[in-house]
Amino acid sequence: MNRPVGVTVIAVLFFIAAVLAVFGGIAMMLGGGFIATLISQSGGQGSGAGAGLFAGLGAAIGVVILVIGALYFLVGWGLLKLKEWARIVTIVLAGLGILGALFGLVGVFTHFGAIIVFWTLVRLAICVWMIWYLLQPQVKAAFQAAPGRPATA
Repeated sequence: MNRPVGVTVIAVLFFIAAVLAVFGGIAMMLGGGFIATLISQSGGQGSGAGAGLFAGLGAAIGVVILVIGALYFLVGWGLLKLKEWARIVTIVLAGLGILGALFGLVGVFTHFGAIIVFWTLVRLAICVWMIWYLLQPQVKAAFQAAPGRPATA
């Protein structure tokens, strides 16, 4: 069975998210180091501890974001290969994305911004669409009849 077009679209979205996460992780590492340099150059009492804290936080958060990017890449690859685990992980991640978008909409009430509302609603719609699409019978069948797996009727 051929890969459904929507699965390819979702996989591409995961690859884009992976690239953005890699850039974000690198930026966090560099940003933490940059802030640490600024703090240490400002002198003052305790600046060494503050510099070390920001450098460490930037590196730690950057590594976490890089791991998330690797997860996104792995899931995107699994979707392209029609792996059932990738479909399930995508549904779970989209569900978490819905929760995040709903919390984002609640946060909009404290700092309203039309652009933020728009992008949060777009994110919410994409996550809902991904779950709906991946639960369609013909899409589930494509994952279950993937190469290397016997087709069941």
